[in-house]
Order: sequence, then structure tokens, then C-alpha cells
Amino acid sequence: MRLLVIFAVFIFAGFISAPSKCMVGAAEGLALCAKVIIPSLFPFFVCAKLFVLSGIAKRLGRWMSVFMRPVFNVPGSAGFAFIMGILSGYPVGAQCGVDLYEQGLCTKTEAQRIICFCNNSGPLFIIGAIGVGMLYSHTAGITLYIIHVLSAITVGIIFRWYKKSEVISFANAACKKEAQKVGFGESLSIAISKSVELILYVCGFIVFFSVFVSVLEHFGIIKALQGFLYNFGISKNVSSALATGFFEVSKGAMRLCMLPLGSFRGVLVSMVVAWSGISVILQVSGIISKAGLSTKVFILAKFLHSAIAGIYAMIAARLPIGEVQTFLDQHTLDFNPWVMSLPILAIAIILCIILAFGSFIYCNIK
Repeated sequence: MRLLVIFAVFIFAGFISAPSKCMVGAAEGLALCAKVIIPSLFPFFVCAKLFVLSGIAKRLGRWMSVFMRPVFNVPGSAGFAFIMGILSGYPVGAQCGVDLYEQGLCTKTEAQRIICFCNNSGPLFIIGAIGVGMLYSHTAGITLYIIHVLSAITVGIIFRWYKKSEVISFANAACKKEAQKVGFGESLSIAISKSVELILYVCGFIVFFSVFVSVLEHFGIIKALQGFLYNFGISKNVSSALATGFFEVSKGAMRLCMLPLGSFRGVLVSMVVAWSGISVILQVSGIISKAGLSTKVFILAKFLHSAIAGIYAMIAARLPIGEVQTFLDQHTLDFNPWVMSLPILAIAIILCIILAFGSFIYCNIK
């Protein structure tokens, strides 16, 4: 409670001492919500809720369990959460995982595994906003998106051992329950009302954290973090962009894309997008905490996702096919991204196996 009071006083002091900066930050957040977030996420929220209420997710799980159970140690219905997560972006994957748990399609432990690898950034942000809008390269955006998805899959394989012994309890169907059947009109009403509530929740976080980052910049905290990173040999411009990306992913990615870092710029952008920022993490925390899921485990998963995404981006930057490092730097080369993805996938599979065996030692979090 004391921490909450300090945080509230800090934000209030920033708004009083720098109202113009805070208003600019709020305006930027509102513009982002109006132009990108609401048009791109709200339809996915409604569709995802309708899929769960209609029972499609349950039927989908009957044949996807052949893949999802042995690879990720989750029921086949988690495949629905994964697909929605990689197609729509934050925080749809987390919400789908919670919905599956509330509908009795997975256990609490399995829901925790699901949110660790199914809550990802979508193609609209990575390919559209970052690739085309910031790096001026559609191919760069597709490459970063492939890396993002592969690193999420790797995290899922690592977390398949999270409380593995508890899977047996679900096999006895003690906690399993049937989804409640409702009519079309009622289902649509529930889906839209819940989606409106969720989109307002997400937009509220975005606007608030736009103001929060402005307050951090006003009081010099971003500059202090910049100085801390600078002591480790990171330049001031890069450290400033990383410090911003730690709190808010879109602003951090934009600042990184503007820096003349060559191919390493793609590595840092990949890591920042996989981390997703404190803003998104708190959004997800609010969603999963209602179901009693652990935020600490989710944060650990995001750290791993960021590190693995950085490793895969470094591998991609060294691939000889199409001189990947060139398009990350100059944005001039054009080639088939699907051909490029094959060697990345092969390397990813090898790393997945290594990480999977190693994770058995440290990933059995109680």
C-alpha cells in the first residue's frame, strides 16, 4: 500500500510540475489507441470471445492436442490461444488463456504455461509499424516477426516442465467442466461487452504509461537509467532508447530504429519487442491476476523471450542467405522471407532441444 501511495504521489507531482509534457504524452497515447490499438485489437477481442463461447476452441483442441500436448505439455485448446496471440497481439493471448481456464478447458498450471508463450506481439505491429513504418522494409518486418514467433515457441518448450507433475490431476478430470451453452444473441452481447471492457482497459494502460514515461523523462529517471547503461559501454543514444523500451515498447522500438546501428539494431528491436515493456506486462498482470495466475512466472517468461529473440536475431543477421544483415541496415534488398525462414527454423529447433533439456533443472518453479 505504501508503494502505491508513493507511486501515485510521484505521478501527481509530475503532472503538476510538467503539465504540458504530460498532456503531450496523453495525446500521443490517445492517438495510438484511436489509430492503431482499437481498430486492430477490438475485432480480435470479439472474435476470440465468440470462439470460446461457441465451443470452437474446445473442438479445435481435439485434434491440436496431438501437437500441443507433447511439445508444450498443454491441451489442444491452447493452440487456439497461440494462434490468436500471434495474429492479434498483446494481450489477446493472455486473455484467451484465462478464458480457457475459466471455461474448464485447462488447469490453472496449464493456463500459466499458456500465457507464458501465447501472449505475443502481432504482425500488424511488427511488420506494419516496425518493419514498414520504422525500418522502411517489409522484409525486415517479416523477418522480425518470424524471429518473434520462433522465440515464443522456444519459451513454450522450456515451460513445458513448469509444475509438470500436476498434469496427472487434470487427467482424472476432477476439475474439468463443460462450457455453458448460450444462444447467438447472448453470446454476441457477452463478447462485445467483455471486449469493450478489455479494450478500454488496454487503452487506459497505454495512455497512462505515455504520461508515465513523460514524467520519468521530466524527473531525469530515464536519463539516470541511460547513465547506468552507459557505464557498461552502451552509448547514450542506445541506452536512452533501451531505457524507454523497458517501460513502453513502441517508443523504445521507434528510438532504436532511428539509430545508425547496422544489423545490431535489429537485434535490439527484437529484444525490446519480445520484452513488451512494463506497460504491457502490467496489462497482462491485471488480466491474469483475476484468475489467480502468477505474474512473476510471466515476467520470467518475458525475460527468456527477450533473450532468445536476441539470440535468434543475431543468428539471422549472420545468415549468408540474402545477406540478411544488409536489409536490416540499408533496407534495399528484397528476397523471399519464407526461404530465409527455413535455416532459422532449423537452427531454432536445435536450440529448442538444448534449451528444453537444460530448462528441466531451473524451470520447475513452485
